[in-house]
Order: sequence, then structure tokens, then C-alpha cells
Amino acid sequence: MKLPIKILLGILTCTLIALYWFSNQTEGEYYRRHSPDGQYSIYASRNKYFNLDIAFSNFGDKGGKIHLYDELENKIIGTASIAMISNINEWFWSEEELHSKGSIINIKLPRKISTKTINKYNKSLPVKDSWNLFNQGKQYKVEKISHRKLKVSDENGKILLQDIEHISQINNGFQVLNKSKEIAYYDLGLNKLQKAPPIQKEFSEICGNVNTYGFRIEENEKYFLIKKAVGFTNYSFNDYKIIDAVSIEKVKDIYFLNKKRELTFDANFLEKEDVVIDFGTYFGILSNQYGIQYFDSIDLSKNPIKVMRNKLYGYYNITQTQYLDLQPFEFNLAKFKKRGPDGEIMVGFVDNKGNKHIK
Repeated sequence: MKLPIKILLGILTCTLIALYWFSNQTEGEYYRRHSPDGQYSIYASRNKYFNLDIAFSNFGDKGGKIHLYDELENKIIGTASIAMISNINEWFWSEEELHSKGSIINIKLPRKISTKTINKYNKSLPVKDSWNLFNQGKQYKVEKISHRKLKVSDENGKILLQDIEHISQINNGFQVLNKSKEIAYYDLGLNKLQKAPPIQKEFSEICGNVNTYGFRIEENEKYFLIKKAVGFTNYSFNDYKIIDAVSIEKVKDIYFLNKKRELTFDANFLEKEDVVIDFGTYFGILSNQYGIQYFDSIDLSKNPIKVMRNKLYGYYNITQTQYLDLQPFEFNLAKFKKRGPDGEIMVGFVDNKGNKHIK
């Protein structure tokens, strides 16, 4: 090989190494919080030299890393990259690991956290009395002024809405449940509309190089094996690993929510990894986060999944099965009918977090 070519390759190699090093440098400490028992803490640092998540920088956020710190050993024991450092609020503690929402990324803990400690901690979390609401660059402050009553202010403190029960963002606007328990719609500037705004997004940000995920269900003599693989930018998976197993005994069929035994998606469009188990006369839904729950029937054509147990309806992992009638969600609110404590019929709306608003 000629000397000029060797020099050129050397320069290129050094440049790539330098770019890789600079892209992994972060700075600062943000959003530090401790584990329920105080053994560990978690905090975020933001990218120092490069911020490739340009779409989020306009909203005061940046890409970076999340760090798991051992408070007893005084050292970092785990690190993971995150698209926005504010996403640290979507990381959760369990007995054996720190995991992101949907368990896409997990960091194992060297020492377990007591289950009782975690349960006690979760029950002690304070109820939020105020929070910020974002939609396409617009920011508003929502405050709870009394039971089931909210007010909404702009960034200058001007009150725009008050005495409402619910507000949530939808594409190109907001959905509100007013004090008369009626649904109303507002645009991005919180101007009231006669009907829901168009659902097409005015802009959408999609990353080109992202993680890809593959799931499959395979069968042997005794078990259905649930396997998972993680790739990058493509779906050519070669490293499927077993993440769970279900005994074949009494199982009529088993599949993912797409009604197939294979599931693929990428980080731009995440999908639920739940597994449906058909026992013939009843169903089970297996979740990595919640374990298995059993129902008399399930309706996968509804989003979220509508379930029924003992002739009472609910939405999977949102509500209990307690409704005589439960309508489809209109954006973030679904109309219901249920029986009250004295046998009376109660009607109202349930939101997508399971909160009931009774008329």
C-alpha cells in the first residue's frame, strides 16, 4: 500500500475515533433522585459536544445519558443513552433492576431492593397539585384548585381555563371535560373549537437510525418460548433470547396483540409486547411488567384492549372490570355506565389514566 493511502486511512481512523469519543462526552447533573431504600440514585447528564436530537432542543431538552449510581459503593454502576434527559422520569425501580418505560432498556442492580419497600414507597408518593402541559411548542400550567377542579394558565400566569375537570393534549389541540361534564375541544392557543381539531400532525419528527425489536413465540414439547431480539436500523435478527415461557398445558392458542406469533417494530413506533393466551373458555394477557391477568373475553380490535370479567367491562391496565357499559375512547375520554354502592346507575367518563368523572 502506498504511503499517501496509509496516511489518509490513518487520518480517517483517527477522525472516526475522535468523533466517537466526542459524541460520548456528557456534562452536568440533572434530575437526581434516589431509589426507595436509598441504596442507589439516578441522574442525567446532557451531551457536551454534539446534540443530534435537534427536534427537542427547541423545547429546552437535549439528548444525553442516564447514570445509575451506587450510594453505598460510591461509584457509577450503569449508564444508558436517552433521547431527552427529561425522559429520566420514565425510568422505574423494581426489586432487581432499573428499567425504562415499556422495559425497552434495563440496568441490573447488584443488590436487590425489598419488595415491601418499593410497595410502601409507591403508596407514599404525593399527589400532583400542578403540572405542565406541552403541545407542539406551547406550554401551559395546570393547577388543581379543589377536588376535580382545575385551572389552566399560560407562561405569564394568565388564567385561560378554570373550573374544568380534565384537560389532555391531542394532535393539534386539547380535549377538556368542563364543569358540566361535557367534552369540549380547544386549539393549540386554547381557543375553543366547535369540534375536535384535525388529527393529522402539523409536523412529525422521526429518527433514521434507531433500535429495532423483534419478538417471536416458539413451541417445544412442554412450553411456548417467548423470545426477544434487539437490532439497530434493520430487522435481521440473529440473537433471539428467551425472556419468558408458558406451559402448553390447557393452552388453545398463543399470540401477540397483532394476533401473530411474530412481532417487529422500531423505537420510532413502539408497540406493546403483551402476549395473549387463549385457554378456550377464558383468556390470559401476559405482560412483562404486570404478569398475567385473566378475563372471560378480550377485544383486540379496541385500542386500548377492552376486557370482560363476570359480565363487567374494563380497559386492560387502565380500569378495573366494573362497568355495565363502556364506550370506545374519544381521544382520551370514554363514556361509562356502572352500578353505584346502593345499586343506583352512575354515568360519566373515564380518562386514559383510569380516573373517573361521574356526572
